[in-house]
Amino acid sequence: ARARVEARLKSQTTAPGAAARPATTHTNELHPMLRGDYKDMGNRSKRQRVAAMPRVSSVKANQPKAAAQLKVEHEVPAEFADPAKNPYFDPTLGNRRTAAPQTRRHNKQFSFVRPGRFVEQAEKQRAEAKLEQLKEEIRERAEKARLEEEVLDATAIRPPEPPAVEWWDAPFVAGDSYDLERALLAGPESLVTLYVQHPVPIEPPAPIRALGTAPAQLILTQKERKKIRRQRRLELQRERREKTMLGLLPPEPPKVKLSNFMRVLASQSVPDPTRLEAEVRKQAQARVARHEADNAARKLTKEQRHEKLRAKTAADEQKGLVSAAFRIGRLAHPQHRYKVAVNARQMHLTGVALACPQMGLVVVEGSVQNVRAYKKLMLRRIDWTASQLEPDAGGVEADYAGNACHLIWQGDIETRRFAQFRQHTCPVESQARRWLEAGGCEALWQLAKQFRPDDGRPTLDPLM
Repeated sequence: ARARVEARLKSQTTAPGAAARPATTHTNELHPMLRGDYKDMGNRSKRQRVAAMPRVSSVKANQPKAAAQLKVEHEVPAEFADPAKNPYFDPTLGNRRTAAPQTRRHNKQFSFVRPGRFVEQAEKQRAEAKLEQLKEEIRERAEKARLEEEVLDATAIRPPEPPAVEWWDAPFVAGDSYDLERALLAGPESLVTLYVQHPVPIEPPAPIRALGTAPAQLILTQKERKKIRRQRRLELQRERREKTMLGLLPPEPPKVKLSNFMRVLASQSVPDPTRLEAEVRKQAQARVARHEADNAARKLTKEQRHEKLRAKTAADEQKGLVSAAFRIGRLAHPQHRYKVAVNARQMHLTGVALACPQMGLVVVEGSVQNVRAYKKLMLRRIDWTASQLEPDAGGVEADYAGNACHLIWQGDIETRRFAQFRQHTCPVESQARRWLEAGGCEALWQLAKQFRPDDGRPTLDPLM
């Protein structure tokens, strides 16, 4: 095989066209492994093996091109010799010598800023901004003043001329002039007499009479009264504290409790803490007993409570009386009748409750506050749909599903028309009218008959 390869290489080197090929730097020698020198190659290092290995070119594309093929075949025009006439000349390219002077790169140097330079610039900008703000404010003020002057000029109204005679002088003068010769200062038609006109004394209300010379307390609200009372207590405490500091009063003993006696009486709690705890408990019980005794001393008796309630009711009635009329679909339930009567008596209301087969009518009168509370009872609290067993009907359960109470009239009255609150069962309508006629409110029966729950404005028609 080696002989055949050598013969083929030899024939290639002696071929006719072999001399015309360009000289190359590569040789066509055999690889050492093909020549059989692989034994010697194994004993060498990697660098020695690479250096001893010949440069073999097996592909034509890997062979270097001749220098003649890299030359420019066309000639450079003569006018391109001058860089100013060459359109393809770039002065920024090239080394430092060939580049333009203005494009040369200079070494950067440190440039230190003078101390206070930026502070001065900031102060200057702030001063300019402040000056602009002052100019803007002055401009706005001038504009506003100009607008106000224009508005005043536009809306200025000439005051009316004074009348020839004032209204308070008209009864004492004659005509439309202040002529003293024609003045009505004497004579039967004159208002000037020898008598002194005194105002008619009017009795003050009961609350003002009770307060005496302090009617201003009626104007104060409950919150303001609490504030005044709190300020008065703080003033008394401050005065007591100042007297204690001056030595005029003995210092108050500390308020010792089980939660703070170890801190307040630290020096005394170490020898005998059990005895000290017993004393603290005793002081706490004494404080509670004193508080309860003060409350019991201020507590009103039964007679005093009734008297206070009567006085309060009388004071409320002095402010005005109010009457209200209620229409009930059916007033036969014992519990309903009991609640209507008992609550009216407890609220010091007078009136009448009439139970008729057609309907029920309740008329009450009293103070504004009590009538308002009674309205809440009748319209909200009582359940008028509660059923019961009626013994007269043979133990049959009555149907109260559609039963309801409505306020048909309410208004102010001068005096009470009933002495107390009473209940009456009226089998016929004429009997109910007589009871109402005794109190002067017989028109309420006609109003109750005409009332319809779906009609919000009942009318009183005396012809029906």
